Amino acid sequence: MPDRSPNRRHILKAVAALGALAPLPLWANPMPSVEEVAFDPDIPVLGNADGDVTVVEFTDYQCPYCKLSFLQLSEVMKEDTGIRLVLRDWPIFGEVSRNAALLTLAANSQGRYADAVQTLMTAREKLTFRSTANLLDEAGVDVERARGDLQARQDVLVGVLQRNEAQASALQLQGTPGFLIGKALYKRGMTSDDFRKAIARARA
Repeated sequence: MPDRSPNRRHILKAVAALGALAPLPLWANPMPSVEEVAFDPDIPVLGNADGDVTVVEFTDYQCPYCKLSFLQLSEVMKEDTGIRLVLRDWPIFGEVSRNAALLTLAANSQGRYADAVQTLMTAREKLTFRSTANLLDEAGVDVERARGDLQARQDVLVGVLQRNEAQASALQLQGTPGFLIGKALYKRGMTSDDFRKAIARARA
């Protein structure tokens, strides 16, 4: 029997609002500036908010290469405290990914965004609507509150994903992950050594 609970309907409504948008042709998405990609007031910052190098990752919580790259970058961030990390959710794997992205963004109002990201990025199980809720709950997120926040701020949070998709298209990313480090674009997964070299080049 389908789940007709109000919260589930609100989530699906937000997902549908995003999914209903037809992809724009490349020429319709103007090339974003580095500042537009790296400094979005509606996206929480991880790492050092005042860091001297910004790493932007276009990511999907169901993308295994995104997760591997995130773990590699996390190792680098333990030794380099000057990194400012921005995750631009680009849920190319469908509704479950969009749901995870929206709920994680909504968890920021509880101060649990970083915990939610860490949990979903390190999860080995396949994501579903239910497993996403369970994982976020384990991360300390009040999922019902997050769903309420998503309902209240749907235009803002869905707008974040819309901007992310438009920027990924303008940058001609073929999929996730993609990285903007300083002013250089990398259209692939990266190792810890790759990150160290890219960050050094951004600082040079």
